[in-house]
Amino acid sequence: MNSIVDQIKERLPITDVLGSYITLIPGGKQYKARCPFHNERTPSFSVSPDRGFYYCFGCGAKGDIFTFVQEFEGLDFNGALKVLAQRAGVELTRRDQRREETSELYECLEAAATRYQLQLGRNSEALAYLEKRGLSRETIEQFRLGYAPDEWRFVADACKDEKERRIAERAGLIKRPEGGDKEKRPYDRFRGRIMFPLADASGRVVGFSGRIFPEAPEGPKYLNSPETEVFHKSKVLYGFDKAKGAIKKAGFSILVEGQMDLLLSHQSGFKNTVATSGTAISEPVVGEATNMTVLSRLSPNILFAFDGDEAGQKALTRAALVALSLSMNPRVVSLPEGVDPAEYLLTEGGEKWKAQLAHNTHFILYQAQAIRHKGLSPHLFVQALRAEVFPFISRIPSPIEQQLHVETVAKELSLERSDLIKELELFVAQQPALTMQSEAPQEHQTDSVALSPSERYAAFALRFPEAVAEQGAEESDIFSFDTFTESPRTLADERRDLALALIEQDYSVLNAAQEQLLAARELRKKAYEAFLLRVHSALSRALREAERAEDEKETARLLGALAQLHTVRAAAEA
Repeated sequence: MNSIVDQIKERLPITDVLGSYITLIPGGKQYKARCPFHNERTPSFSVSPDRGFYYCFGCGAKGDIFTFVQEFEGLDFNGALKVLAQRAGVELTRRDQRREETSELYECLEAAATRYQLQLGRNSEALAYLEKRGLSRETIEQFRLGYAPDEWRFVADACKDEKERRIAERAGLIKRPEGGDKEKRPYDRFRGRIMFPLADASGRVVGFSGRIFPEAPEGPKYLNSPETEVFHKSKVLYGFDKAKGAIKKAGFSILVEGQMDLLLSHQSGFKNTVATSGTAISEPVVGEATNMTVLSRLSPNILFAFDGDEAGQKALTRAALVALSLSMNPRVVSLPEGVDPAEYLLTEGGEKWKAQLAHNTHFILYQAQAIRHKGLSPHLFVQALRAEVFPFISRIPSPIEQQLHVETVAKELSLERSDLIKELELFVAQQPALTMQSEAPQEHQTDSVALSPSERYAAFALRFPEAVAEQGAEESDIFSFDTFTESPRTLADERRDLALALIEQDYSVLNAAQEQLLAARELRKKAYEAFLLRVHSALSRALREAERAEDEKETARLLGALAQLHTVRAAAEA
């Protein structure tokens, strides 16, 4: 009898699964696409329906439908199995899933969610509060809202032995008394709170956010699960498991702050909404599927509907910075002062909220408009530009998009475009580390990350010399710009064996000359882009030194070189 994995593969062709996440372009027996695991402008991602296999010539990502769902949605195998089994209409049993160390944590969290749900059904005051906030019973049940009784050991005492208490502690549900006193019993983390379960992309409960109820002067209003083996705040967004399909269908996501904002949004039909409640927006990490990384893979378009208070604006700028680093299109939905999305939906209704969402502004223009309305002196005006606009423009990976936003800001603030560019160049030159972080190409996390783009290209040329020759690259292949030159075919002797081994591992599946040629072109392109990035960093450092030395002639030359480099990099990305 076929395994559960084989059954699912038989029911779900790889083109159907991958095609629901990314746009596949037919090309003979293969399909092509822009790789979702690294930034690229030309398709280097190949899908073979016959083999049920995908491969990216640009970053080395490869695998089957299970691997893809794991990587795309940031899940482990069991999470991907659950997603695909539901899609295939296959019922899973506990025997079908791999028994892992974290399995007992998921089971413990699921049991706690069920117990909290039952307690909410018995607490008329908590139910009345939620209904007063506008929630229907259907929404309460759909999102599995619960209640943690105001008892010290509601969960702890439900554990039948020490082993289960240890599991509950690992899951972040109970705590040990400080000081290691073994005579004192462990107690519940959540007490007297309305509970909002936090789930991963497959719908498995990974943690909780609890709102205190009834109101009490002591203790935080909201209490969230700590980081655990299964709950990482930077990888989860509240409601994502229910919103991901709607985000893909709508072509954009709506990011709000609070649980009630999300719940009323979904209840009103805006099911492409996710929330930061109980989670955290953090910088994208190469090879790691953070919450914003996964969101950007579903759609680059995102609407921020955050509160207008100081805390909301800080959260907005942090989220926008991350979004821009991921080549997303962040737009801001303005709300009346002191009103959050939940209140707006409750008082104004869904139609007016729909109109409010349509009236959005790109984040960078939003920042520029805020500066214009302040009526600042010239000195403070420049300071505001450097603090509230330039950090965000400099995070945009595409030089072309950077220039478009420069033009928009110049027009909004009645500035000369050339003057704004010079000021931006000065800002970027003073922060080379920020530039390197924002502009560094993101790659899929494979063993090949140990190789630089030039090393990968050089090793590929040794392994597949015919493909490199076919694309027109000569043995004397040289990259050059201004006074900088570099051979992308140079490979240090001590790195040669490692590089060849990794290239063999990643590219041995290429069994057609055309596939090898495509890989050669993509690798050379990435090596050239990396070279231009290093040149940008070097020119920026030189510009900073020239300014310190008050060398006006050299400063002017370097500014001209940087402007020319923007054009060259834009052409290289095209």
